[in-house]
Amino acid sequence: MRVLWAQTPFRNAFLVRGLLLWIALRLAAGWAGIGDPNPLIEGWFVAIVAVAVTLDARRRNEDLFLANLGVPAWTISVLGGLAALVAEMVVP
Repeated sequence: MRVLWAQTPFRNAFLVRGLLLWIALRLAAGWAGIGDPNPLIEGWFVAIVAVAVTLDARRRNEDLFLANLGVPAWTISVLGGLAALVAEMVVP
């Protein structure tokens, strides 16, 4: 865990990407008319954001760099989904 906190720029980038993707997804869902506050839909939004952040990290080869530093791949998904999860709990 010490290595993860040493990589502050990566952590912040994953959190910001997760938040921006969540905002874009929520706006698109609201425009499409499926953005009602339903726990099932909110869970899907968080899962979609986590997968999208992970795929973006793979596209940029950031997951390979962090894997060489000893950071497991699942932490990228957790950090990507964390911002979306917090936003889902705070924003009505």
